Amino acid sequence: MLLSGVTLLAAVVQGTVGFGFTLLAVSFFLLILQPTAAIQLLIVLNLVISLWVGRKLWRNVPRDLWGKLVAGAVIGFPAGLVLFRYASVDQLKVGVAITLVVFVALLAFRHRSKPNPSASPPIYRSSSSVGVGMLAGAMTTSLGMPGPALVVYLTAVGADKDTLRAISLTFFAVTYAAALPLQALTFGVAGEVWIMAVVLAPVAAIGAQLGHWLSQRVTESTFRRTVLVLIGATGVYTLFTTLIA
Repeated sequence: MLLSGVTLLAAVVQGTVGFGFTLLAVSFFLLILQPTAAIQLLIVLNLVISLWVGRKLWRNVPRDLWGKLVAGAVIGFPAGLVLFRYASVDQLKVGVAITLVVFVALLAFRHRSKPNPSASPPIYRSSSSVGVGMLAGAMTTSLGMPGPALVVYLTAVGADKDTLRAISLTFFAVTYAAALPLQALTFGVAGEVWIMAVVLAPVAAIGAQLGHWLSQRVTESTFRRTVLVLIGATGVYTLFTTLIA
């Protein structure tokens, strides 16, 4: 029941703003499950949410940008595996957390200095798009966290809420679809993970659908503030849990 309630709430948030499921759910999942099982279950549920909502948003995806991000992610997957194999995961988490907090501060300052940041169209550069995709891909296979790098980039360039949600959820569908077989080949997936995934997948889909409906009633300014809060919370939470571990 606890996992179902957390899954529903986190899926609503992910469906509304395009990310945040893992941030909200991971602590509760780790209280009940072993770390490997918890992460694998989160990957499956993230994939379900991304596919469920992403198919509704595909028409809003800038194809050229999306292709560059995905191409970068494919390049970044092996780098993430190497980092996971040889680097300290705690050091990686601390670096990611500090980077997120700094970027949130910069974006918040930028938002305050430009009352209407969405007035000018976003500017996507090919080199930066591929680079962000590589970073997100590496973060997927090393930390299971593709969202922060992608969302920070899209927020920084001024993507509106429909574009941000469309790109992030369809991008996550690709990265988590790649992460799941990598997990299965590396560690194997226990039967209990598949059983719980079958039970919780409908709950995740319902929550994602509720979030999708809710997103249509959220204003652009409220959406941007929510995104900044979630990115900052991701950084603070990651830093806190790593330092006290």
